[in-house]
Amino acid sequence: MAQLIFGTKQQIQFASDNDFFEALGFLSKNDGTTSIHWEHNENQGAWGSEGRIHCYQNIANFPAYFSNAFTAGVNNIIHRINCNEYIEYIATNHHFQLGNNQNLALITPTIPAQYTADFNRGMTL
Repeated sequence: MAQLIFGTKQQIQFASDNDFFEALGFLSKNDGTTSIHWEHNENQGAWGSEGRIHCYQNIANFPAYFSNAFTAGVNNIIHRINCNEYIEYIATNHHFQLGNNQNLALITPTIPAQYTADFNRGMTL
């Protein structure tokens, strides 16, 4: 069973393991929809670093489980999903990389067989 709630404000919540693995597929697409970053805001006088998913498309196209985590974007980033705990979790447990492209050869072996269809569905969203 995957962790289903992330963030100090519980801003990312999955209703089921199916949704959790669908989200991993969604974030794995490598089609320019998202990229994963660790922003070192403390270097600019802010309180601390932020784990963020940069969103380059309108959030109306994003699955509902991310809806409580959206914040404003900057420049070509339309929105951001802020959640240090989630970024750390998917990087540590599912080999997500910081930057624009994800390595499916590293991610897919971390997906339990019973959730492969959910993961694949996420890649089509």
